Amino acid sequence: MKVRTFKTAVIASLFASVMSHTAAADPDRDFSKVNCNDTRVRAMLLESYNQIKSNSDDPTVVDLYDQTTVKGDVNKLTCHGTYEFSDGDKVNMTYKLYKNSIGQFINSFEPDLDN
Repeated sequence: MKVRTFKTAVIASLFASVMSHTAAADPDRDFSKVNCNDTRVRAMLLESYNQIKSNSDDPTVVDLYDQTTVKGDVNKLTCHGTYEFSDGDKVNMTYKLYKNSIGQFINSFEPDLDN
């Protein structure tokens, strides 16, 4: 299986619709109750990945499943699961969301090295 290059992108309001119970004026987000296998969260991950990759010729994500919540905390979320691509490849990947030192949300998709 070929190794893909994955980018990190700044997404300021990534969970705006998923985390609607969080006050809009509060810059902190509590992800402790997020279920990464929830259909809405999986849809957001699929869309976010494909938006990041939209400027490349790499295959897009068509499905993701078996998502587990590795960590949910204030301003931090880590999910792990299987991503299925338009070329038929399947890759186990870890998704991370966190704030950088200036308070911007960063998200990243990191493939498992054993794929």
